[in-house]
Amino acid sequence: MKPKVLDRVIVFTSIVGILLSTYAMYVEMAVESQPGYKALCDISEYASCSRVLSSEFSKGFGLLPEESPLKVPNCIYGIIFYCLIIFLSTFDQLLVARLLFVGCLSSVAMCFYLAYLLAFVLHDLCVVCISTYIVNGLLTALVYKKTKALAAKKK
Repeated sequence: MKPKVLDRVIVFTSIVGILLSTYAMYVEMAVESQPGYKALCDISEYASCSRVLSSEFSKGFGLLPEESPLKVPNCIYGIIFYCLIIFLSTFDQLLVARLLFVGCLSSVAMCFYLAYLLAFVLHDLCVVCISTYIVNGLLTALVYKKTKALAAKKK
């Protein structure tokens, strides 16, 4: 894949991530403000994104203390992450690409943690959450390709 095409695919994939994260934020806010709110992604009793997105793990990844100023909805972190990916993908420098790759690997590690919580702690299925896991995996693969292409170009 040509570098410019690869950059466009990374940007498009990141935009999908922003849209998913924005919808997750909408669901979280709707659940808080409207008791009994049923989101489009609430498929069944065991597949409810609104239940997952209003759980104790939906803010600060369930890791931060309640009084922490960083304990904001996980989707906010997602939106920031995807915007950073878009911004940094505009640079065709190997160091920046490697930094992007490390960031993407970190997001995949966090996805494994959140998927564990989803399956074994919450016993639920969240379509929006799983979609963001797929987006993060795809971004990691794309950024890896970009890093390899820039490294080959440098030789």
